[in-house]
Amino acid sequence: MAVRIIVTITAPSAEAAAAGVAERVELCKRTEANEEGCLQYEVFHSALHPERFVLIELWSDRAAYDKHWQLQQERERENPKPPPPPPVPGVPARRSTIEIYEQQVYKVVDGIWQAAEESARSQTIRWAG
Repeated sequence: MAVRIIVTITAPSAEAAAAGVAERVELCKRTEANEEGCLQYEVFHSALHPERFVLIELWSDRAAYDKHWQLQQERERENPKPPPPPPVPGVPARRSTIEIYEQQVYKVVDGIWQAAEESARSQTIRWAG
């Protein structure tokens, strides 16, 4: 079952976010081209919040993502990044969040969208068909 990863990064400034995006473009190209199971690996810069950018990943399954994560950890051990600079008063620190979703198949049941697998159906949300 496919796995979707969304990493949202809020940089201290629009300039820092633009640098973060530029830094990741080649990484995205290499990852998508060279890592087995990578279906999508992209970076997007927010038009509404210029200090924010988002990494979107789609992996064929959990095993492919786990392998990617292991490779990433090995690369970071081999080439550690310098520690971040100390916080500057009045300047927001860089923040990030990560979301992980497993693909869920939906179908119309009794005229509404529901999870195809009955045990995964919500008891509170009913999507109109």
